[in-house]
Amino acid sequence: MRHEQQVLLIDADDTLWETNLKFERTVASFCELVRPLGYPDDHVRRQVDTAERANIARRGYGARSFLLTLEEVYLGLAGHRALDSHLEEIRRFARLLVEEPPRLYDGVPETLAYLAPRHRLFYFSKGDAAEQARKLALSGLERFFAAHEIVPEKNEAAYRALVARHALPLAETWMVGNSPRSDINPALAVGLNAVFIPSAHNWEYENEEIRSGPFIPSGVEGGRLLFLKSFHDLREHF
Repeated sequence: MRHEQQVLLIDADDTLWETNLKFERTVASFCELVRPLGYPDDHVRRQVDTAERANIARRGYGARSFLLTLEEVYLGLAGHRALDSHLEEIRRFARLLVEEPPRLYDGVPETLAYLAPRHRLFYFSKGDAAEQARKLALSGLERFFAAHEIVPEKNEAAYRALVARHALPLAETWMVGNSPRSDINPALAVGLNAVFIPSAHNWEYENEEIRSGPFIPSGVEGGRLLFLKSFHDLREHF
């Protein structure tokens, strides 16, 4: 059974395209860069994780915040041994995160092309507004969305504001994403439906237990939460 004429709020990072894996590769390159300083990789990763969480609270998400994290950790580890060439290499890491076109997951363009004429699609992402808009433009997917919404944080207040701004009907609106913390739990909390599509490389920061709503296996209709294995599977339900 397919849902007719719904509103689909679609997440971007690790839902439409690969994001966290790019950051993980950058951290691996950073560990390699600072290895001559004598610190084990697991120690460096812990330092990055701690600094990243602190910087998110102060500066938000995105490559610019992540650059400040890496610079801060590097200077703390290197001390008087810090090199300008290493700082420039760290800045190159961050530029690549922003400048490289996003790597789309299999079936994403075809699925959006199928959904767009049948439903209202909203691009609903969080982070640095310019950075997220640039990724959408580089992806070639912009044409499928009726509206683009980028917020600093996807929490209950952000969902309520989005619903009010566009007069969205709760019963016919679905949040589609990979993150329990940002996509599923806050959407369910304000009365929306949700489609949970787990990512194989989900950012640990986004993981939490799904707090409410029945967990509906793929192929079973009803309830407020639908679990799918891939983005392409949306075509079987919408």
